[in-house]
Amino acid sequence: MTESAFISKNQENWKALAAFNTRLHSKGGIKKLTAEEVRRFAALFREVSFNLAYAKTHYPASDTIAYLNGLVGVSHNFFYVREKGSFVEIKEYFLHALPRAVREASAYWLAAVAVFVFGAVFAWLYVTGDASRAVQILPELVDSMEMHTEAGAGIEDWDGAVMSAFFITNNVSVALRAFAWGFLAGIGTLYILFYNGLIIGALFAFLRVKGADMLVIYSLILPHGILELAAIFIAGGAGLMLGRGILFPAQYTRRHALVLQSKKAAALIPCIVIMLVIAAFIEGYFTPLAISPWDKLLFAVLTGVGMVLYFARGSKGLGHR
Repeated sequence: MTESAFISKNQENWKALAAFNTRLHSKGGIKKLTAEEVRRFAALFREVSFNLAYAKTHYPASDTIAYLNGLVGVSHNFFYVREKGSFVEIKEYFLHALPRAVREASAYWLAAVAVFVFGAVFAWLYVTGDASRAVQILPELVDSMEMHTEAGAGIEDWDGAVMSAFFITNNVSVALRAFAWGFLAGIGTLYILFYNGLIIGALFAFLRVKGADMLVIYSLILPHGILELAAIFIAGGAGLMLGRGILFPAQYTRRHALVLQSKKAAALIPCIVIMLVIAAFIEGYFTPLAISPWDKLLFAVLTGVGMVLYFARGSKGLGHR
């Protein structure tokens, strides 16, 4: 085939691909195309790529090669190279995609809440009936507290830094294990949620029975504890997702089901990390402030309300266009 015949035969496809490139450059990339337009663009890209290979073989000294090479190169950038995330895309992710992922996992993290609350209520009732039982659930902490009070100091002198440090260390550890132990068919996640509920319930019951100022205790814990506990519940939900993939693969193979559930669970990890980081910041800079316990509790309430409003938004956004 002569070069002129080659050009005549294929130039309509070249013009069509060039038109796509111009459109994609001005309109913001391939994501702006419909599904049918993406298929058409892909077909043109493959056809013109073949034309380029043919021209290199049969017309090695032709200017046609340079033209087709440039055309295919531009299309390649749109078709294969993932566009860098813009500020708008980042904003869309945090304002819509992330809260939506949490809402879509609500059945799992609500189950995590239920298991935790069951453990906490059980321990509360168990220790309230007899404070000495607390040592069965959290022996080291209770022993430390008893030694402190026996030395002549009041429990109110003990609860500040120790309580705050205990909660943030415990909750971060629990959040990580609640997710990771989901690979044990979800049983590990259920155990860590229930056991942590026992610890929290027993601790608060013990402090109450011992006459601690619970207003002060709550003001020390809740400002950062609300976010930490929410992170635990979301991490527990992610762990239960993994467990479902193992135990209930439905129409998939067990391996395929686990992969699918792992992808869904992974979407929650940024949320868990961000909540724990914010909680650590609050614990480090706000909780130690010498302000009224009521002011700290008000801050905790506002934190909880803000968290609920954040997760409630974003019903429209990424994936809903």
